[in-house]
Amino acid sequence: MPRLRPLALRRLVALAVVIIGAIVFSVRLIDVQIVSAAQLNADALDKRGVPVSIPSVRGDIVDRNGVVLATTDERYDVQLSPRVARLNGGKFWREVTLPDGGIDTVQVTAEQAFGEIGAITGQSAEEIATIVDEALAENPKSDFAYVKRAVDLTTLNALKQLDIGWLTFDINHQRLSPTGAVGGNIVGFSGADGEPQAGIALSQQECLTGVDGEESYEKGADGVRLPGSVVVTKEAQNGGTIQLTLDIDLQYEAQQIINAQTSAAAAEWGLLTIMDAETGELVAVAEDYSVDPNDVSASDADRREARSFTWPYEPGSTYKAFTAAMLVDQGAANAATQHWTSYQASPEEGVYYSDAFVHEDMPWTLAGILVESSNVGITALGARVPEHTRYEYMQRLGLGEATDVGMPAESAGLLYDVADWDRQTSYATMFGQGLSSTIVQTASAYQAIANDGVRIPPSLVMGCTSPDGEVTEYERGEPVQVFSADTAAQTREMIEAVANEAWIADQLAIPGYRIGGKTGTAEQSDGEGGYRTDYVYTFAGMFPLEDPKYVAVATIAYPKAMHGTVAATRTWNAAAEATIRTFHLPPSSGAYQPLPLTY
Repeated sequence: MPRLRPLALRRLVALAVVIIGAIVFSVRLIDVQIVSAAQLNADALDKRGVPVSIPSVRGDIVDRNGVVLATTDERYDVQLSPRVARLNGGKFWREVTLPDGGIDTVQVTAEQAFGEIGAITGQSAEEIATIVDEALAENPKSDFAYVKRAVDLTTLNALKQLDIGWLTFDINHQRLSPTGAVGGNIVGFSGADGEPQAGIALSQQECLTGVDGEESYEKGADGVRLPGSVVVTKEAQNGGTIQLTLDIDLQYEAQQIINAQTSAAAAEWGLLTIMDAETGELVAVAEDYSVDPNDVSASDADRREARSFTWPYEPGSTYKAFTAAMLVDQGAANAATQHWTSYQASPEEGVYYSDAFVHEDMPWTLAGILVESSNVGITALGARVPEHTRYEYMQRLGLGEATDVGMPAESAGLLYDVADWDRQTSYATMFGQGLSSTIVQTASAYQAIANDGVRIPPSLVMGCTSPDGEVTEYERGEPVQVFSADTAAQTREMIEAVANEAWIADQLAIPGYRIGGKTGTAEQSDGEGGYRTDYVYTFAGMFPLEDPKYVAVATIAYPKAMHGTVAATRTWNAAAEATIRTFHLPPSSGAYQPLPLTY
């Protein structure tokens, strides 16, 4: 066998090396492009891909007519990378569309880009250049500086069309309440971090909160976003819309009324609630000087919550109407039932109470006892109903149980179990002491009398409408038959007598409309085991009396400049007139029929 010459041997070795190398590179190429392609792409994307969250838009809160009470103002922060803006002498390339539809690439300078940005944001090119240069002077590797904060969506879209890689954007959505303090106590507000802290904004999170989406883009070695690399990996789902039962026009008037009367009476606080008597829907829940969600710090800290749901107080003589209804419902008395009524009473050892004014022994009927608001008279007759039965009525009226209308931290008020009543409490509850309720609970109890004895649990939230239009109604409680329809009708006749015969009748009167209601003057705890020496005054009533459509309750606390009952009745009268105007209620049919008050 002939031996290879050295030159031929070298050529053969070289060829073998080439073949082996080609095989190795081919195997590697197959591995890179086919076998490991997916993993390598994923690894590369992890290094150059930038994930970006797409915040969802929080849902609106609207009134019963769709008027927006709270919404999201979509704002955006404009940012840039100072380092990249000055990279390569501040020059970069950008694709442009030619008149014939073709694509060309042009070079753009930083100064030109600064001018384009400023023309949209309202800044000069020099201002933006200063932002860049000052950031770099502080940190030569700076990759972040604000150009302008909280720009609107139109501005954002215009800036995006510039296709400047070192210009970036961040979402800076801001919560806005177009109606300000009107309904602010109900709508609630958010903190500096955007997290809701009170009201419907807090309690209805499940509906209002959306689901954030996500997108990603690829960046080059210089950190600049690669054109056309943005990919949405998860669509954002916006929050739903919460619709309330409030009528914002009436809410505005109610807030003006309670602010004016609280101020005129130099009172510590005032509340005013208006409820639909047939549905239990709250159409206005007003509180003096309530919070403006747009400027929370301008409000007193103790006026930032919805006090109508969280501040229980002893309702006082407004409760006598319920004691009278219990008597009628049990067949123990009627409007004409007689009682020789003294000024003070001590029916049992250790039990003592009196009327609010000194008077001779009087021959009053049950209707007269209500008109004169006699503690002694209502307890003397009310004791005919066993206390455990009265307690059951109180429960059916909703006392001692939070209304669950959809507000956070609702108070249940205070209703001791009948087994825990001492002898004084047993009598005091008949004239609205020894227990407490929120103004909404009081309105709900009166709604039962207005609605033929059926209490429909109060409601504030109608429901949630998702972005795709699906409506989920808010779950309301079941109606409760508190009194018979006949009992409710007889009780309405007695409280109509109060509105027409009591000393405050002239202040309550609304020409052409029949009304009925009851005053209340109640002592309140001083927080130290005793009672304050001043009082909380309330008037609770309904209209038009022959077929009640609305219930209103007005409370003025600790007034210093006028009689509290005068302040409360003036507030109630103004609220009733505003409600009549808002809902265009026709004048009453029929006329008030006086009841015998004495015998």
